[in-house]
Amino acid sequence: MSVTLENPVRQFTPRPAASKPNTRLRSGLWIAALCLLTAGAMTVFYALVSDQAISIMVAGVGIFALLAVVMGISGASRSRNLVFALWWILLSSEAFFSYMTEDAESGQVTTGAYSEVMVWLFIIFAFVLYSMKNPQYLREIFTGSYKWVAWFGVVCFLSCAYAEQPFFSLGWIVKLFLAIALLAACNHEIKNSADMRTFLMVTQWAFAFLLFMPMLRLISDPAVLATGRLFDVGTAPTMLAADAGILVLLSLALLQPGRRGWQLFFATFGMLVMILAAGKAGFVACVFSGLIFFVWQGKFKSAIWFLLGLVVAVGVVVVLSPSLAAYITSYLGTDQAGTVTGRSDVWSAGWQLIKQRMILGRGFMSSRFLAYKISVAWQPGHLHNGFLEVLYNNGLIGLFVMVMMHAMIIRNLILVMRKASLPMAAGCFAVYLNILINGMVSRAFGSRPDATFTMLFALVFVSERLLKQVSQPEEEQAPGWNLVPARVQY
Repeated sequence: MSVTLENPVRQFTPRPAASKPNTRLRSGLWIAALCLLTAGAMTVFYALVSDQAISIMVAGVGIFALLAVVMGISGASRSRNLVFALWWILLSSEAFFSYMTEDAESGQVTTGAYSEVMVWLFIIFAFVLYSMKNPQYLREIFTGSYKWVAWFGVVCFLSCAYAEQPFFSLGWIVKLFLAIALLAACNHEIKNSADMRTFLMVTQWAFAFLLFMPMLRLISDPAVLATGRLFDVGTAPTMLAADAGILVLLSLALLQPGRRGWQLFFATFGMLVMILAAGKAGFVACVFSGLIFFVWQGKFKSAIWFLLGLVVAVGVVVVLSPSLAAYITSYLGTDQAGTVTGRSDVWSAGWQLIKQRMILGRGFMSSRFLAYKISVAWQPGHLHNGFLEVLYNNGLIGLFVMVMMHAMIIRNLILVMRKASLPMAAGCFAVYLNILINGMVSRAFGSRPDATFTMLFALVFVSERLLKQVSQPEEEQAPGWNLVPARVQY
């Protein structure tokens, strides 16, 4: 008896597939060939190649190598990890090249500034490719709390038309717009609390890199501590202390039971740099914000241990660094503390200029040329107060937008902490307090879009996302057999 199937399965004899060129291998060979060609040209024309060009090429190779690794290992999270990596590069770019422009008024910019601009262009190139495939974030920039960050960028851009040095201001607008767009893309890619934690960890590593480079230069050249304080060529000790405080507080926010190793290491490293920088406002801001972090959660014993740890760290560093001890002793013996290290004179003179153009201000980044307009005992490159900085550059219009940014962060995080005990929210509030306190005596926010200021931008959408998280808890996904009804086939 034979059985005949109604729908017999047709048997196919496999044919050898036509050989297709390996596109990845071919692309790799092209890249390798271009690298060899570039290296050969540099060898032949070595006398014509500047150190600046070499450093830019090395930075470019490092950046694109990092992006290639991130894209290669990310899998389904490729888009998210790409913008997170670009955010890390943008934050860290300040430490790639150490420089300072001495004579900004004449328009002469040091070569290190052009090197940093090239890093921005590398980021823009990769970010444009991302935006072509994922343009959805562009529709979200002017929505929610983050719209105030976007409007601040618009106000700064329009004010460049009447700035002291329009081209100088437009140069910094490039980084400001890049930071605003990148953070909007990061906000779009964050889908849950795990993504939020990853974003904050990437930010933490960026601040760690910002502090690592001055320490590396200290090891290679101990003369960096000649004045008694740790400083970088392009970063004042006050800003180093502020960044170190942010690293400490981010580490506290990301602490998890059973996973404390890296966070405690970063917190200790941040304390060390903060003490070596001897930034008085930075130290006070970190101590106060750290105590608020613990006290708000009812962890009074942890607050005491945090304070004792800082005291011990100060004692050890002062003993091991006589130059730092000498600086502290000489500072206490002067009358600088009474004038907030001479800042009160700057505030008084700057206020007279502010009153002349109260509504629109003098243009974005015009405070960089403040020293040429006032007569004080030293040459300040800004007003050493975030709110006065905005008022000087962008007038009452810019100040209103800046106040709204602060208001959104405070409102969102307080609502979060009232609804749920969320250490990440308490940590973000501590980071905000640290930036706010430092901004009372420095340019922690208000003009130049450095790491501290852009961190304030990030806190605007982070606080809003945390509020949504506690207001609408993530629903647990039901098992697949509950979602798909059974179907019987005959």
